[in-house]
Amino acid sequence: MFKGLRKKASILSLYPTTSNQNASDNNPNSSSNYDRILKQVHDFETALKAMDYLLDDRTNEGIALLKREAKLASQDDSPRAVFPLALGVMEFIEATLGFEPEVMAKAHNTLSEAETASQANSKYNTRYHLATSTIYPPGTEFQVTLAESTLLNALLMLLKENNGVVDSAKALFKLRKAYQILDSVHKKIQESEPLFNKNLAKLRRKATMGAAGKSNGVFLNNNNNQSISTVDLPGFEPVNGSSSSLPEDIRLMKDLERIFQMRKARIEGSNLGNTETLNLFEDSSSSVGLAKQAYVKPLNIENNVSDDDEVFEDALDTLAVSDVPSSYIESSAQSIVSSVDTSPSSQANVSDTYVHVSTTDEFIHSGVQLCFGILQVVLSLIPPAIGAVLSIVGFKGNRTVGLQLLWRTAITSRNVHGELALLFLLVFYDGPVQFVDTGFRLPESKGSSSVISLSNKLTVSDEELQKIMDNPPIYTSQLLRSARQHFPHNALWILQEGRMLAAEGDLIGASTLMQNFTDDPNNKIQMQQIESLLVFDRAIVYIYLHEYDKAARDLIHLIDINSWSKAVYLFMAASCYLEKYRMIRMGVSKGDEQEAQKYADLFSKYMKLALSYVPGQGHNAQKKGGLGGSGKQMPFDKFLLRKNKHIEARKKQHPDLQLADLVGTSLIHELVYFWNGYNRMTQDHFQIALKMLGYSGAPNAEFSANTSNHSFAKIKETEDEAMIRYFLQSVCLRQMGQVREGSRLLQQHVLSKIVISDSPQFRFHKMTYSPYLYPTAFYENTMFTWVEETGPNSNMDVKRAAADSKAWLKKAEIVGDGDYELSNRTSMRIKAAGDRLDQLAGI
Repeated sequence: MFKGLRKKASILSLYPTTSNQNASDNNPNSSSNYDRILKQVHDFETALKAMDYLLDDRTNEGIALLKREAKLASQDDSPRAVFPLALGVMEFIEATLGFEPEVMAKAHNTLSEAETASQANSKYNTRYHLATSTIYPPGTEFQVTLAESTLLNALLMLLKENNGVVDSAKALFKLRKAYQILDSVHKKIQESEPLFNKNLAKLRRKATMGAAGKSNGVFLNNNNNQSISTVDLPGFEPVNGSSSSLPEDIRLMKDLERIFQMRKARIEGSNLGNTETLNLFEDSSSSVGLAKQAYVKPLNIENNVSDDDEVFEDALDTLAVSDVPSSYIESSAQSIVSSVDTSPSSQANVSDTYVHVSTTDEFIHSGVQLCFGILQVVLSLIPPAIGAVLSIVGFKGNRTVGLQLLWRTAITSRNVHGELALLFLLVFYDGPVQFVDTGFRLPESKGSSSVISLSNKLTVSDEELQKIMDNPPIYTSQLLRSARQHFPHNALWILQEGRMLAAEGDLIGASTLMQNFTDDPNNKIQMQQIESLLVFDRAIVYIYLHEYDKAARDLIHLIDINSWSKAVYLFMAASCYLEKYRMIRMGVSKGDEQEAQKYADLFSKYMKLALSYVPGQGHNAQKKGGLGGSGKQMPFDKFLLRKNKHIEARKKQHPDLQLADLVGTSLIHELVYFWNGYNRMTQDHFQIALKMLGYSGAPNAEFSANTSNHSFAKIKETEDEAMIRYFLQSVCLRQMGQVREGSRLLQQHVLSKIVISDSPQFRFHKMTYSPYLYPTAFYENTMFTWVEETGPNSNMDVKRAAADSKAWLKKAEIVGDGDYELSNRTSMRIKAAGDRLDQLAGI
């Protein structure tokens, strides 16, 4: 079959050699080069499989696979950069899930090794003209591995709090280096886009009409009559009907078949041995339920595609596959079949359609889209002052472009890059930190019945991406369903589903899902960082539900399984016990005086224990802790210390009172606010929160639970504490639909205490007692302004509402300028709101 092909090297070669180069080493179509190319393609497939093990929480199996293959690879002289990159990706994910210093250091070393190996491998492929890509010149694939390892290493370095000036400069240099590589390759992808779209249009027409075409040499048949793709050997063109018994040709054919079967198993999802079917997202009234409906929505095509496998093969046979990005091919083929049958048994037919695509091209396209997308979004989140400096040295972020790249990757790629893009999107939209402000909405945008089915997409247009990005929960739900089908063993996907349910307001469903998973003895979580995240998020959901015993139990358990910040975990647990004490005293929860005292004692115990874990405090003055393992205090460590300082001051005034009676405004509700609880709780939970916040109120004051005749509080409410209480109660009222009342409360009892003068120059009191409150109060008034001016009784002038809201947000920026306690979270909220208002102003 292959006889005489090597004599056509000068015709077939995409990268001709010079006359003084050794033919056996530098000829792109030499036998030795074919072997080298297939070894490298095999390495990429092996690495992708290893990283799939990570996504299924079987990291040990993935690492064992990499070590085994690396040992075999050491028998020849070709560098294998994709192996340290794969290991580095695994360790990076592990490190950023838990921020434990030992794991972060290990990931940094591995990614540094991957950088060095990638540079060597890129030069190696260029020297020997190893064209493993059907589109790009030799070495491009390892430029992508270099960019990926450099980017992840830079992000890892930036996430460490104990960075000095030199370390920070090194991290930014790496970031710039990754940016330049990704920007260059991404421009090449964009330049080829017209040709991609043309070929994809051909694919759609051929597949829909069921037209047959003659093979263009893309597919072969072995002795078992099984299709094998030759796209992994650019420039290679088999002669149909020919045969060969040469040993090297037989070996080449076997290598091609092995790679084909590896890719086929990965795309089908059978490469990890997962064949179980999941029954997810049953609530048809939620966006998660809508996603399920969209996912299985039938595609109206003339022919019964599922009954005629030859349609798919013929459609691809007549297409120049080498001109089409693999991620697009995969998406198009999947869209034809998955709409008819999404069960695992049907995936064998799906694979025949889109596995005939170069592994290397798939890696390049999905890798560039993922990394450049993440880089664009991360840079867009950097505060304006730093962002201006970065733009001067040559790079800046575009959030819209970044999110579009991530959505394209998540929708079209069935590899680790696609799943990491999905994870980034899930954290961005539904994570514990507010990166995007979903509060500023247009009334007519709610409840849209038109849902795009991502499983039926050939390509994703800019218009469709805009619609997806306007209502992300429906579409992340579709992608999450697919991920859980591929990786049923990973608690990380359970965590993300729980977060999604919580964002939908189904707090009971979220807590039940996560609790049932850990209660099942058959579920084993290998990666402890994922278990920590799951337990922490579950504790937060229990807090939203006012189930404080369960929340405290989970938070205390975290100190045994995670070293992120034991002080914060214990402080939150103590705050839960304090709120339970207050609920019993107010009759909101059952219990007598003895039961109440038990919780008062627990608050005292864990409050003191939390303080002992703060770096630099007491006998632990030299203790390591905080993000990245430095001795530097975390923002919530400072929050804890400030709260304790207030308690100690009251202790001097009231030496006979116990610790639980020396606290002002509810501690747990302040913490809930910073973990987006006021965007998750239901009306019933807000009713309880509003009532419980009144526990510390002055007698006969607005929304206070105390009167002149009876008071739960045993200390006098100060003006500073009253400002915190009224601030939180105003937000509760707005979320309960009492917008005018909440706005009045915020203006009268909070903003009026902060502002000195508003004209002709805006002046305000210096932040001292509770620094985060000042800018956050103006931010929340921005939201009040928007809701009032776009509500049912308004004139619905979107531009004016956006301008009026932006005026208040500008005050938040002025008040919040500088470094203060929780400034990062506060400034991030303000920036997210500003970006959203700018977008709305343009409508």
